[in-house]
Amino acid sequence: MNANVLEVKGLRKAFAGNEVLKGLDLAASRGEVIGVLGRNGSGKTTLFSILMDLTAMDSGSVEILGASPDGSGRLRGLIGYVPEKPAFHPFMTVKEVLDFRAGFFPRWDMEKASDLCKRLELDSAARVAALSKGNLAKLAWITAVAHNPDLLLLDEPTSGLDYLVRDHILNGLIHELADGGRTIIVANHRMGEMGGILDRVCVLKGGVISARHSAEFLNGEVFRAAARLEGDAPEMAGLIQLRSAGAVKEFAVLGRGTLEKLKLEKSFAGAEISPLPLEETFKVLLGE
Repeated sequence: MNANVLEVKGLRKAFAGNEVLKGLDLAASRGEVIGVLGRNGSGKTTLFSILMDLTAMDSGSVEILGASPDGSGRLRGLIGYVPEKPAFHPFMTVKEVLDFRAGFFPRWDMEKASDLCKRLELDSAARVAALSKGNLAKLAWITAVAHNPDLLLLDEPTSGLDYLVRDHILNGLIHELADGGRTIIVANHRMGEMGGILDRVCVLKGGVISARHSAEFLNGEVFRAAARLEGDAPEMAGLIQLRSAGAVKEFAVLGRGTLEKLKLEKSFAGAEISPLPLEETFKVLLGE
């Protein structure tokens, strides 16, 4: 039996001749939290749309708990989804949205939905049309988790939200992790605020997962090296120049092995070495 909650192999999808996904492979086990790091337009939303059986793949395979997209939409009962731009019927109240959604999910837990409204300070009598962006995000979170899904897909879940709302959403995410070992995939082009809960990060570039890094690697094996160089830096895998000011240059160093090799270079004998902050690490992985 396959131990993975999610398994994607060789996934391809093109729109009007533009191939967005070019043989993407991705797997996730139960309870794992994976960040999919990619620039805007890299295919993150297309990937999620295929996983939810909203968009047909051109080729490849997708399995979620042994089930595959077949056009029936049955996979959506296993998945909770928070889009970057949530949309609900504007004439409904929050309570009416929750009642309406409950009809589509046999595992819907109205008590949980009501408790989340209270915890997130979301007025169940408020009309959708009058909700702020932050409160729309809260409603999206509630509708995503109230049916206790096995897999959570979060597409830029905190984009454009103020600090307090982001804190609410992130606390909710941590609660869901503690509550039932859900598998969670977060697609984002900025991962710094998610760094403390991720198990690993997959870089989506050129239509494929171009790199995979564990949380341990990202938090403990990425460094900044600053040195005064008379000439060019040595060519070395895992050594990436960040910036320069005259002869002083700064580099990202990926991996302790690379760092040890760098220390043997005479030109880096007096280099200042320090951990690279997580947000900068993600920029490096994206090539920014």
